[in-house]
Formats: sequence, structure tokens, C-alpha cells
Amino acid sequence: MDLKKVGQQYERQELKRETLKESPIEQLEEWMQLAITAKIPYANAANLATVGTDGFPKSRIILIKEIKDSSVVFFTNYNSAKAQDIAKNNKVSLNIYWKELDRQVRITGTAKKSPVEESKEYFFSRPRESQISAIASDQSHIVEKEELYQKVKELEKKFEGKDVEFPSFWGGYNVEIESIEFWQGRPNRLHDRFQYTKDGANWKIDRLAP
Repeated sequence: MDLKKVGQQYERQELKRETLKESPIEQLEEWMQLAITAKIPYANAANLATVGTDGFPKSRIILIKEIKDSSVVFFTNYNSAKAQDIAKNNKVSLNIYWKELDRQVRITGTAKKSPVEESKEYFFSRPRESQISAIASDQSHIVEKEELYQKVKELEKKFEGKDVEFPSFWGGYNVEIESIEFWQGRPNRLHDRFQYTKDGANWKIDRLAP
């Protein structure tokens, strides 16, 4: 299949240095809110890339659940493939893409486990069915469908009439941002790209060539 002639002309508004927030977190929050307001499906979805012990990069879509201070937060099973990668190498990258706005955000940073209380707070805010599924799934490991559904049934019976127990193998990761790029698609490939990088306690902002 030849895809060379498949293209897209970007016609969105210009991204200017003078309109950028001095804080990349504030800029990310602004763009995220605009995406949510525009009712973009899964506006908080991001491609998370880790490096496996075999040296290969691996990526998957996760949902960002919080933006705070200088980090973004997502939750997962600590026995999953992504978590095992992070245990060996906690340098990660995330990419958020809003095609409806011709925008993307690229983040590089270090991932650290969230405090247990924060993980518990989010876990118990989820629907009961999601809580049980999180316990039943040995994420990323080989399983038969019938085996998984049987485990769900057993857990539903175990916790019938009472609260689901918090699983110690489940929780959040705070990705502390080291650099973050905001990309705005523009006509004729003259895209606007601005990169924030840590400069001590401050952030350095540079325009990048498209």
C-alpha cells in the first residue's frame, strides 16, 4: 500500500511565543481544557512510551487522570508490562494528540509511584465493576478469556455486600516533566513548535523548526 499521497493541510490558528504561559503546566491545562470543552473523545488519552529490558521501546494508550505541580498522573497495575519497564528504567515519554485541533503535546520525564493514599482515593472513586476488574486482571500476562471471567465472578461473590479491598499491586505514577513540547499544525508544514525545558527552578522556552 502506497501512502505517500495521503496528506493533510493544517489551517488552524498560529501559536505565538507571546501568547504562551510561562509555566508549561498552565499551558497544558489550558490546552487540555480546550480539548475537553470541544468535546473531543478521550481528550485525556496519551501514548505512553517506555523502554523494555530487551532495549525495544514500547508504547500504549493510557488516560491522564491528573495534571498537577510539574507532573501528569496515570494509574495502572504495577505488575503490567509498562510498570515492569518503569521499574528498570523510569524515563518515559508521552504524546497527546488532538486531531480536531491540529495539536499535539510531547512530554519526557521520570515516572515515580504515587503515594498509596492518592492511589486509594482514585481506586475507590471508580465504578465497582472497574475495581473488581482491576483485581481480576493480571495485566499483560497470558490468560484464557474464560479464566478471566471466572475470576471476576469469584471476586463479585467474595465482595458481595461489602467494599472491594484495595489491591496493593495497583496504583498511580507521577511523571515529573523534564521537557514538554507544544505543537500546532500550520499550512505548508510551517508548524509552530515550542519546547519548555527545565532551567533550574524556571523553564526555558525555545521555538523549534518544523
